[in-house]
Amino acid sequence: MFALRASAVLTPSRILKEAYVTVEGNRIVNVSEEKPKDVGEIYRYDEHIISPGFVDIHTHGGFGVDITYSGSKEISELSKILPSTGVTSYFPSVMTESPERMINALRNIIEVSKSRGGSSRILGIHLEGPYLNKSRCGAQPKEHIRKPSFEEFNGFYSLSGGMLKRITVAPEVENGIEFIEGIVGKYKVKVSLGHTDATYEQTVRAIEAGANIITHLYNGMRGFHHREPGTVGAALTENVYAEIILDFIHLHPAAVKLAVKCKGPDKTILVTDSISGAGLGDGAYALGSQTVIVKDGVARLGDGTLAGSTLTMIRAVQNALKAGISLKDAVKMASLTPCSAMGIKDAGKISRGCRADLIVLDKQLRIIDTYIDGARCEKTG
Repeated sequence: MFALRASAVLTPSRILKEAYVTVEGNRIVNVSEEKPKDVGEIYRYDEHIISPGFVDIHTHGGFGVDITYSGSKEISELSKILPSTGVTSYFPSVMTESPERMINALRNIIEVSKSRGGSSRILGIHLEGPYLNKSRCGAQPKEHIRKPSFEEFNGFYSLSGGMLKRITVAPEVENGIEFIEGIVGKYKVKVSLGHTDATYEQTVRAIEAGANIITHLYNGMRGFHHREPGTVGAALTENVYAEIILDFIHLHPAAVKLAVKCKGPDKTILVTDSISGAGLGDGAYALGSQTVIVKDGVARLGDGTLAGSTLTMIRAVQNALKAGISLKDAVKMASLTPCSAMGIKDAGKISRGCRADLIVLDKQLRIIDTYIDGARCEKTG
């Protein structure tokens, strides 16, 4: 048993000053402003902040690794690098591709999810498609978008051994609502709405059918109009979680403020939607089967379409503060809120009984140390 001491500890309810986080094994056993007794060691981080580890529920890769096309060895290396960005748990996101390619990606991710030790933990898999609307495909390959299929999905789910935890669907496509109802009713899978041209009414019906997350709010969907509020209008007014890509490229700061004002930090989720070029410089990178050009940190297909981001989670949190969001709320949007959306109860917060997934930040919000399951990670990346 050991303890970490810092000038500030971010708990779900408040910021504790000059506080201690006590860890035994892989769990947090106490959080207090009183010095703990009977601990083997106290590691002091004076003038630092202890935050819960970040949970990225939407990433296609980074540091040269593409989740859909890279092998298990490369994905394992990515898992080792992600703690340097504050990510202690994540959901690899598989692109819309051929059935064979998506199956291969699932196999690689499952293999990596079984390994532990000093790596960001894979909590589940997110399929971004393939049941989307071609008119709002964005960087998803249009040629691989197809109609919802319970048979195909069941094959994906069975292969994953239950690790498939989320799928993004366009509800207005043929049998879209029926598919959502069937998935939510039969599987322990969260349904997101994205790459969709759904009207306000169609979006509301999809939420009533069981969808609980909006994939990258504003992007890849019908926008807001005062006579037809569209997907965005339903996302902002209904009881549903909403992802935002806070890189100031996908969203104007005013759009960020509007989302957080409508949804609050308990329903707004920071995600990266990062591609293989995240964490690296400008150049040509892969996003599934497509080539993406990163210039000045902006990722685009050859036709100019935005294609994911080069964002990291720590930078998303830093950007949230630039947008006027408090540190406490920004951290919640990167940790506790994504866990709540995905039904994860023992991660994303500094609280007794939770996993000891912690990051230590300096006053400039730079990552000093990362702990996963109570073990300090080696610095990589």
